[in-house]
Parts: sequence; structure tokens; C-alpha cells
Amino acid sequence: MHVPATPALGFVSMSFVRNTGELLAIRRQLKAFATEHRLQITKVYVEEPGPPSAAFDLLESLLESDGQPLVVPTLHHLAAIGHPLKIRDHLRRCTHEVLIATMPAERTC
Repeated sequence: MHVPATPALGFVSMSFVRNTGELLAIRRQLKAFATEHRLQITKVYVEEPGPPSAAFDLLESLLESDGQPLVVPTLHHLAAIGHPLKIRDHLRRCTHEVLIATMPAERTC
């Protein structure tokens, strides 16, 4: 019996990405991670440097969804919204699991 993948959202802050090639690699990483965890990323929000806009679009989408998971490369990417741990904890309280796609050995910190 085939179980359909759970829809999920992705988020990347360009403050932690060096160039377009790295962004494309991160998008692939998020999608591969999601697939391994029976998720399907329906949209990846990319926050450009400057005032947050994609971050608030992401939050709006999460608020409109019913507990949709969020996949990020590392928690640092949530700094575009606020303190990463506080944002993660708040989203969890609102029934949105925050999943980190980068394996611990691959993380810079």
C-alpha cells in the first residue's frame, strides 16, 4: 500500500548561502531529505538579504496550513525571523515540526 507523502515547506536564508550554485544544491538537499522522511516539499521560500519578506510569506503559509512541517538546511536559517531556537520552539507549539536537513557532521556550527 502506497502512503502519500506529507506536504512540507522549505526555507533558506541567502545570508548563509554564497551563490546560486550553492542555493541549487541546498534546494536539492532539502528535497532529498524530505523524500527520505516521506515528505514532499511544495515550496521553498528563499529569503534575500534585507528586510524579511519571504520569511513572513512562509509564516503566513504555515499559519494557513494544518501542522505542515518545515524543512531547513540548519536552524541558523531561521535567524531571518528571530532567534532560531525560539522560532523553532514556537512553531513546534503551533504543531509545525521543524526538520534540519543537514547532517550534524556537515554543519559548520
